[in-house]
Amino acid sequence: MLVKRLERVETELALRRLVHDYCIGADHQDAERWSNVWTEDAAWETGSDPERIYRGRAEIREAVELQWATFPVMQHSTSNHTLENLGENAATGRCDAVVLVQLPDERWVVGGGTYEDEYRYEDGRWRIARRRVVRPFDLGPLFQLSHQD
Repeated sequence: MLVKRLERVETELALRRLVHDYCIGADHQDAERWSNVWTEDAAWETGSDPERIYRGRAEIREAVELQWATFPVMQHSTSNHTLENLGENAATGRCDAVVLVQLPDERWVVGGGTYEDEYRYEDGRWRIARRRVVRPFDLGPLFQLSHQD
C-alpha cells in the first residue's frame, strides 16, 4: 500500500515538473527542453483551425520557434494544475496559464487560457502526448501609463 502511494506521489511530482518544463522551455527559448516535453507523435492543438494543430515533435518545435521569432520575450505562469486518471503509463490533466509577451516594438501584451493534457510515460519519463487549448489565449494590450512632460 505504501509503495503504491509513493509511486502516485512521484508520478504527480513528475507531471507537475513536466508542465513547468513546458513553460521554461518556451520562455527561455530552450529548444532541447521544449522538444523533450513531447512524445514523438504528440499533438499541440493551439486552436480548432487545422493550421493551428501541430503534430509530431519536429512540427511542434517549428511552431514554437516561430513564436520565438514573433515574441522576443515570453513569460508563462501555470496554475490550477489538476491530474486525473493516473495510470502506470498514461494520465490526463488540466491547467490554466497566463502569458506575458513582448512584441518586437517592445509593447507588452497579456493573455491566458486553459490547457487539457494527455500524458504518456515512455523512455523512462513522462511526456505530453496531447495538449489542447480549451479556452483561447486571447492577447490584449496592457494598460500603459502616459508620461507628461
